[in-house]
Amino acid sequence: MDRVLLERFFGAINRQFAYGGIKYAQTSEKEATDCLFDDFGKNWLFGTLAKYCKRFGNLKREKDLFKIACYCFILWLKRGYHLEEEGTDEIINTTVETKTKFFSTFKEGFIDYLGTEDFGWAVVYREKALANIYNRLYAFGKIDFRLIDVTDLYDIFYYCYYIWQTEIPDNQKETDEDVNNEQKKK
Repeated sequence: MDRVLLERFFGAINRQFAYGGIKYAQTSEKEATDCLFDDFGKNWLFGTLAKYCKRFGNLKREKDLFKIACYCFILWLKRGYHLEEEGTDEIINTTVETKTKFFSTFKEGFIDYLGTEDFGWAVVYREKALANIYNRLYAFGKIDFRLIDVTDLYDIFYYCYYIWQTEIPDNQKETDEDVNNEQKKK
């Protein structure tokens, strides 16, 4: 695993959630993701992520991979994996403060996962990484939110990194981010 490239990927995800948190802030305790989750349930989020899969398949825009990976981190928080090893039954809100505080914990968990996971499955399925992300999201929509396992989220995050690493040319990496391109009106 190329640690320098992985750190660049983490940096892009960090910028994505930091900017998104400003853009979508609702209250000091909730962002738009939390409000939409409360109002429409979990499946709106999985559908949104699936839309990014479809768009990446058509346009190969790295910002779509960053959004999918960023939302995996948000789902990790919403499942409470930063609070308890097995996650929580309570659905957790995800402010910029929470994201910033626990992103390093997510990164450490993901790096541990990379070191302990048997990636035989990943080698077999890399060719269809985007379809595997989509299928995993589809499956999430059919189960209780509390059954989404941390390894499911790390698998999707890994696939995003793998696709970014292999399909985005080096001279185009980190050039198509959805950050600092809009201003919130007062």
